[in-house]
Amino acid sequence: MSENGIVVATRAWLRSECPLIDKNNKFNAGYIGAGATEYTIRSAGDSHRADVLGFDLATWNLTFEARLSFGAAVAPNVSAADYFERLSAWIRAQERMHNYPEVAGYEVTRIEASNAGVINQADAGTARYQLQIRIEMEEM
Repeated sequence: MSENGIVVATRAWLRSECPLIDKNNKFNAGYIGAGATEYTIRSAGDSHRADVLGFDLATWNLTFEARLSFGAAVAPNVSAADYFERLSAWIRAQERMHNYPEVAGYEVTRIEASNAGVINQADAGTARYQLQIRIEMEEM
């Protein structure tokens, strides 16, 4: 499983399934522009081990980021925090329903979100917020 495969599969899953991802906004992989509102997803590392039959048991850490409006006004900042809280809740609901990204050659067995809404860059007009996504899967 390549980094591109898991990033592409998770991006496609979020784009098609998640009602919080506005289809009119840019959603890239590994790149985010300077304007609000844009999304990106990128790999944040992986680990692999083999099961008793030699099949790959993979854990991928991904980072979903959104550039949203930010500044001295409270409302946009609260709106961004609410957005990431709802996105984290949506991912938890997908875990409960076992609705996972489709990854070629693998069966996803778990997905979880953490650190919702952490700001990793900000200026006077926008901020980059992030959510960490962990995906566990087994080679088929």
